[in-house]
Amino acid sequence: MTSHAQFGASGARWFLYLTLAILVGTTARAASLWEQPAGQLTERIAALLGPGPAQLVVNSRSTLAPAEVAAIRRLLEQDLRAYGIDSLTAESGNQIRVTLSENVRERLWVAEVVEGNRTQVVMVRLDRDAPVVASGETGLILKKTRIWNSLEAMHAPFQLSNGPVLAALETQTGLVVLEQDDIVIFALTAAEWREAKRVPLERKHTPSRDAHGLLIRTMDGSGFMAYTAGTECTGRYFLSSNNSAPYGNWIVDCRESDDPWPVTEGVVESGSTSFKAFYNAARNYFTGVVTPSLGADLMPFYTLAVLPRSTPNAVSAPQPAILVNSIEGKTLLVERGTLKAVSGTRDWGSDFAAVHTGCGPGTQIVASGSGEAVNDSLRAYDLPAQEAVAASTPLEMGGSVTALWTASDGASIWAVVRKSNNEYEVDRVTALCP
Repeated sequence: MTSHAQFGASGARWFLYLTLAILVGTTARAASLWEQPAGQLTERIAALLGPGPAQLVVNSRSTLAPAEVAAIRRLLEQDLRAYGIDSLTAESGNQIRVTLSENVRERLWVAEVVEGNRTQVVMVRLDRDAPVVASGETGLILKKTRIWNSLEAMHAPFQLSNGPVLAALETQTGLVVLEQDDIVIFALTAAEWREAKRVPLERKHTPSRDAHGLLIRTMDGSGFMAYTAGTECTGRYFLSSNNSAPYGNWIVDCRESDDPWPVTEGVVESGSTSFKAFYNAARNYFTGVVTPSLGADLMPFYTLAVLPRSTPNAVSAPQPAILVNSIEGKTLLVERGTLKAVSGTRDWGSDFAAVHTGCGPGTQIVASGSGEAVNDSLRAYDLPAQEAVAASTPLEMGGSVTALWTASDGASIWAVVRKSNNEYEVDRVTALCP
């Protein structure tokens, strides 16, 4: 009797868990289906209504299930919040009335934006039968290769400091690791990376808690340029003629600098424009000032990536599209001087990088996951129009991704991963076509 009762209780719990899983899965699918039109509608609403409180009312005159209507409302609330519009405020003189309707051919979402005695209307039309979101047909496979590990490097004559790793770079003669307080240069022996030189970074300004850094090659491939908050360094390598420096000699010169960083080195194709951005040395982001000008005013941002554009039979070279993620959590696309919101990026973290694979549209964005994940992941996305569509399954990174950038060849990316024991790892991530 007792065993039957226990079995019955276990069966009831199993049925409850299964039901909840189905409900969660249904809600997630509904959210993904309506993410693009919700993003388009909120973009048009935000163009009429500035930041501030506004009451959101959603009515459905369609065949959508209540769970789908609820998912659409949540998407609208989240997207409006990204534009600085607080739609959860019940008491407000402004109102956004959204009506979800349909006929035999199409769906029509209408938003009435009411400000005092003034009412403006915007709408989005959807083909009723066509799929709302593409299904990510590129089918890329992400593969990681470990390049360097801080614990293994501790077997060298010197030990690394406990400061975070900001960036890394392979040169023709070794590996350069940029830490928060030092530049460390390694030479590869038959068994391991051996520390060849360490250069302390002397600053007048204390770096931010979440500091950023950048390393790029010099034109001949043997040296490097390093950029971090308020400091710019140049590293040059030359062969040693004696046994005192068995791995060669490095000269590293550093100076205070507030010059812009070359944020698209190794990203754009030959002949394309290289962009530089000014970094806020007192914080952990770029100011929004980019040179040459993009033709649109950017808000402060964390990351910038370039998406090449092709124009058949064009007389002049097409201008690339620029993807940035603002410090307010919005992912934006700058194209031909116009700033557009990108949907499908809600699960992205603050780091992403472009990778030129030749698969599908040719260039994908690899983004880290959102939040402080103990075991973060990377995922590739296609970017048709203003929507990010998953192009690969997630790649587990075994820790928290703290930095991500495009390699010099443009065909792979580099990632810095922080492990749970404060160990750091540098990985190269490549994308394989199906």
